[in-house]
Amino acid sequence: MGENETKFENQTNGRCGKERNKGVPSLQALYERKHEEKEKARMEKEAIIAAKKEERERAKARRNSTREKMFKRTQKGQPVMKYRIEHLLETIGASTNH
Repeated sequence: MGENETKFENQTNGRCGKERNKGVPSLQALYERKHEEKEKARMEKEAIIAAKKEERERAKARRNSTREKMFKRTQKGQPVMKYRIEHLLETIGASTNH
């Protein structure tokens, strides 16, 4: 019996059962913390992706509206100059601001 107890004690590095279980909660806490960090990183990534998608949709809508204005024609088939002049003024204004 004394020999078996010594073997068991050597396998657990001389710890009792209660002391041996102290490592488990720290591992659980470590797992939870890592899981929360991963979840937080995933949420941030999703937010960035959603923002980029929204920006792409706004840019596409802006391009489509500009395109529709540029393709407008008068009754005789001539392009409507109002929208073309507005576009030129916007580009000139943007170039002077930079």
